[in-house]
Amino acid sequence: MLNKNSFKAVDKAHFTGSFIRPLADDYCFSNIPQFILDRFSGKRNSRLPLDVLGNLPRTYKKIVFFLIDGFGWRFFEKYKERYLFLKRFLTDGVVSKITTQFPSTTTAQITTIHTGAPTSHHGLYEWFYYEPELDAIIAPLLFSFAGKGRGNLTSTGINPKKLYPTGTFYKTLLKNEVVPSVFDHVSYVNSPYNRIIFDKALVIPYRTLPEALTNLSQVIQEEKRKSYYFFYFGDIDGICHQYGPNSPQLDAEVHSLLTNLEDNFMRVIYRKPKDCLFLVTADHGHIEADPKKTVYLDKEFPGIKKYLKTNKKGEFLVPAGSARDMFLYVHDKHLEKAVNYLQKKLQGIAEIYKTSYLIKQGFFGSKKPAKTFMDRVGNLVILPFANEMVWWSEKDKFKIQFLGHHGGLTREEMEIPFLLMNFD
Repeated sequence: MLNKNSFKAVDKAHFTGSFIRPLADDYCFSNIPQFILDRFSGKRNSRLPLDVLGNLPRTYKKIVFFLIDGFGWRFFEKYKERYLFLKRFLTDGVVSKITTQFPSTTTAQITTIHTGAPTSHHGLYEWFYYEPELDAIIAPLLFSFAGKGRGNLTSTGINPKKLYPTGTFYKTLLKNEVVPSVFDHVSYVNSPYNRIIFDKALVIPYRTLPEALTNLSQVIQEEKRKSYYFFYFGDIDGICHQYGPNSPQLDAEVHSLLTNLEDNFMRVIYRKPKDCLFLVTADHGHIEADPKKTVYLDKEFPGIKKYLKTNKKGEFLVPAGSARDMFLYVHDKHLEKAVNYLQKKLQGIAEIYKTSYLIKQGFFGSKKPAKTFMDRVGNLVILPFANEMVWWSEKDKFKIQFLGHHGGLTREEMEIPFLLMNFD
């Protein structure tokens, strides 16, 4: 069935003519962890409205959570009639539309799922951001300095626990007598980020999707205790970035994914585990991008540099965010000037906002953001319109080549499916 209440709420979530606002206090990705806890306990602490359950039972012994990176609402709409796997949710489950958190990026959402905290509290808000502990721009998921590969923060000697939240969702589940498991790809399952963020979960690495789905169906049926299974699949996002959201390569990747989910999971497990909820969603969507149109501030508008903060080495704190939501660290005394400067230079390309304004508008929820978040986030954000990108070049070190991207506030980036089904 379709949860029409969710459609109406998201459709009304206007911010400006070009953008929507995240529904942080109801139909939002940030409310999923508490929703999951409530399904085990029967309590009503989550802000996610109960209509996402439709007529499904309110409590469960087992929950399977499948996160498809990048599979936004536009893709559910495109493929829902083509694949039995998606049709099942329309006929036997509940289909809701919700918003992701802002920024619409994997770093923010995946950390919320693994900690139970919203972006404004866990503080890992984008792919790149300023880390005060290192006085540098870093890529937190890669445990690296921005633009310098993977894992090179090891050379600083910093303890990863200073960079990542240690209060995990899996600790909370165990306290509630729920056994948690995480399925993640073998290529990054043992990263410094994952080693901390997966704490107290049984981690099950996989190499191929059929292998992983077979293992998942087996452990679900074998486990007798209350249990939670989180499954991450990242290839849709990668294909969208490389080839674009309208590419035949994406069609092929989606076909492979949804066919595997039907053949190697649903047909194997459907109606077998009792008292089990199946949840499918995405961390964000995707919008078309033209790298040739990217505006590089340092090349085209170098006048912005006089407003920017530097670290102790005299290096500008750039780039932060992504080319769809570029955050700048501006001297407070120059903030108004920087906003006015960029509004003139980027007219017709992007909207410019003070981060404090977005916070007051509830973009990060109704609760006061944590100090960790405020210490890391830039005080000005550039939000490009559809199909536009604004970034920083640094002699092509950060050159954009993506044909699909996300991070901003367009519907293509912000709207995601929230699919529920009871295996019974």
